[in-house]
Amino acid sequence: MPRTMKGHARNLMTERVIALEQGTPVIDMLQLFASHHLSGAPVIDGGHHIVGFVSETDLLGVLLRKEYAGMTAADVMSTPPICVDEFMPTDEVMTLLRANRIHHLPVVREGRLVGIITPQDILRYFVESVMPLPPSTA
Repeated sequence: MPRTMKGHARNLMTERVIALEQGTPVIDMLQLFASHHLSGAPVIDGGHHIVGFVSETDLLGVLLRKEYAGMTAADVMSTPPICVDEFMPTDEVMTLLRANRIHHLPVVREGRLVGIITPQDILRYFVESVMPLPPSTA
């Protein structure tokens, strides 16, 4: 019988999030994504509320159209952003990721960005918290 993932979104998330401001130029986003190996980043307003999300697919689409001069995060971000409260149960987080076919899930506390959940975070949590312990060799 498979084990369920107990806990909350905050147990899965990475707290250190690289977020973009709405006015971040596309050229800066390209450099940021390349230098930090990002595949996506939330876009926030001045109060750290999430207003959108930019994925590497969004940036690739802009590059292919060759129309990115003068464009900003606000021009290419996906809206409305899909995000979760830090206390959403982990099983609901997994359902939301699967149902929306997304790989990044910003986590909020009182509407403000506090973390992000990526596939790597889920794998780490599963290995550390869900997998059965190896049999003892005693």
